[in-house]
Amino acid sequence: MITEQEARAKGMDDVAVFLGIVDGEVIPDPTPSLTPNEKLHGRIVGTRMDPYHDVTIYEDGYEERYYIGD
Repeated sequence: MITEQEARAKGMDDVAVFLGIVDGEVIPDPTPSLTPNEKLHGRIVGTRMDPYHDVTIYEDGYEERYYIGD
């Protein structure tokens, strides 16, 4: 068994790493990967539902809106 970082260092692509994790040959990294918005605005501190939108609130106060209409 090897870790995900070791597999990537050996040149394995994303599909090979995924299949290795599914087969139990590769141990996934324990650190959660951040989304691009989390990298820019910090961690998610809250969510709420507005009419026609789901809203995600980040540490710096940025609000991301997902339209949930028809």
